[in-house]
Amino acid sequence: MKNRYTIFLLHLSIAIIAFICVTQVYALIQFHDASGAEAGGSTYSQFRFIQAVTFLLSAAAIAILFSREEINRGIKQKAYTDITGIMNKHACFEQMNILDCNESTANVGFAMFDLNNLKKVNDFYGHEEGDKLIQSFVVLLRQAADRKYFLGRFGGDEFIAIIENCTESIMEAFMERLRNSVQTFNEGCSIQLSYACGYAISTQEHYYLMDELLKEADKKMYEHKKKIKSKGLLETEQVSKILDLERRNPLEKDALTGMLNLDTFVSVVGSVLKNSVQNARYAIVCSDIYNFRYINDFCGHEEADNMLKRFSADLSNQSACLACCRIHSDNFAFLADMPQNSDEEGVDLIRQWNTEFSYMMSHNHNFDRLIVKSGIYFITDPNEPVQLMINNADCARKYTKATYQNIFVYSKDLSEAIRKRAEIIHSFQRGLEEKEFQVYVQPKVLCSDKSICGAEALIRWLRQDGNFIYPDEFIPVLEQTGDILDLDFYVYEKVFSYLHERYQAGKALIPISVNVSRIHLTKAGEFISYVQELQKRYPIPTSCIVFELTESAYIQEIDTAHLFIEQLRDLHYKVSMDDFGSGYSSLKSLQTMPFDEIKFDQTFLRESVEQKDHSLLVQLIQLVKKLNVTIVCEGVETSDNVNLLEQTECDVMQGYYYSKPFPLSKLDTCVME
Repeated sequence: MKNRYTIFLLHLSIAIIAFICVTQVYALIQFHDASGAEAGGSTYSQFRFIQAVTFLLSAAAIAILFSREEINRGIKQKAYTDITGIMNKHACFEQMNILDCNESTANVGFAMFDLNNLKKVNDFYGHEEGDKLIQSFVVLLRQAADRKYFLGRFGGDEFIAIIENCTESIMEAFMERLRNSVQTFNEGCSIQLSYACGYAISTQEHYYLMDELLKEADKKMYEHKKKIKSKGLLETEQVSKILDLERRNPLEKDALTGMLNLDTFVSVVGSVLKNSVQNARYAIVCSDIYNFRYINDFCGHEEADNMLKRFSADLSNQSACLACCRIHSDNFAFLADMPQNSDEEGVDLIRQWNTEFSYMMSHNHNFDRLIVKSGIYFITDPNEPVQLMINNADCARKYTKATYQNIFVYSKDLSEAIRKRAEIIHSFQRGLEEKEFQVYVQPKVLCSDKSICGAEALIRWLRQDGNFIYPDEFIPVLEQTGDILDLDFYVYEKVFSYLHERYQAGKALIPISVNVSRIHLTKAGEFISYVQELQKRYPIPTSCIVFELTESAYIQEIDTAHLFIEQLRDLHYKVSMDDFGSGYSSLKSLQTMPFDEIKFDQTFLRESVEQKDHSLLVQLIQLVKKLNVTIVCEGVETSDNVNLLEQTECDVMQGYYYSKPFPLSKLDTCVME
């Protein structure tokens, strides 16, 4: 409405000026015509009258223009004034632009202020009291400032002061006046006013443009904020604007749950850690719903998505959860505010929430057992990369599945295991190409005359840097990654090549056992083809190779294992069951097992030397012997072990008592020509 009024005044003033111009032209024409004849007194009277009217109209036009300018100034002042009475953010940026357009910004001071615990005041006392606290701070700020200072509200609880012709002493005096005013205010107030501040001054030595001044003052303000303790409480509320989801761009959120996406979460956690007080204690927690893919299949994707939304909503509402994100699928990560006393209390806090959520969802969706699994990484170094923290927590989460636990805390031991695992995975292929893997053998001896009747092929990894990696470290990892297939084929070729070389030279041969990983059972066609190719390349008697399959692999893949063994026996190879007695098979199932050899697990000889355990071993050997298979006992390390086995129907012994494993090339010296 006021804009229309000012436009009307502008048009009115233009009309008056136009009218003045017209009357002046008319008067001049009339006066000029009259000058040619004798002008009477009436002509001059008319001319003077026109001049007087023109003067009055000019004065009116000038008054209208001044009035319009005053109205515009009022409108602009109102548009640029915050509800608190000082300039708003738009005016702040305009003032900064004006100063940037000057010849120099030298001697311009920029101060920034941020109220502490305003969110706590709003939550505990209501927004009305929060607004009063803001208004009180503005009053104190204006009292401390000189009239020529530019004061503005830069955000909800952030304020700035811009001082031209500023020096360090002027700025410090201003800050001191404000501190004194706030201290006096707090002495008579139940709700304490607390603020963090920082300032920067552009000088010839440290020259800043206005935007740079803003960033420097903001940086110093947050450095000050980190040192502040209000009422002895942690200042997690002070970073509320960092954590506030309502202020987040939709592109920063997960589309399904409304949580932060991973990139934004990483940024937020970094900001929280940067601005937290020294004794704050946080943890990154990674959680998932165990076997969630089955929930998808059972309930459908829509219901599963609703469950994820409920999970994220409940997680966000937990008091310990400062910020959370959905990494992918049902995997979530959150920053937890942890108790100060002990790690156990932090673990109990997460366990309690996991249990409550699991119970609620199981009850609502009629699941027998819904389990939330979590990995926890307690943050000890806030300067550590946030992504590394998340990776550590996620590794602990994954480890819950291997240890059958619902919560696992990341530790240095786990870190070392993960490091070794990564080293094994990333260096395996190179090690294979550079022949870092060496085939060793351990001889087998006959119980009857103690002569060498065979050997078992083993693998050793000696790195070029001299480090030795033990089989129990790298073989489980390679089985998980599937690289064990390449390692097995590498061993097979070395053994076939060695035996073929002796066979060609007319030297004596002894059977060598090679291990078969469980994964081969699922790729039997590829395995058989490779063995046939080796047989063509290195033709040797098939009796010289024995393939060893562990008891656990056989039981876990019993149907495919039977077909696999039949195919090997069709090629006239013998098959041995390794690690018999490790707890999977029964004597009854042995009757249907198509093995040529049974190797008793070494635990039979290591666990105990009591007479009753000896008796059990003797009886087992007698029972298995009735299946018409060769019996091998491994783990023979003492003379007592040898004496015991000599009293049984054991056919072959293997162990350190007779020989430690040694390189395949040295087997020549043990074999009689």
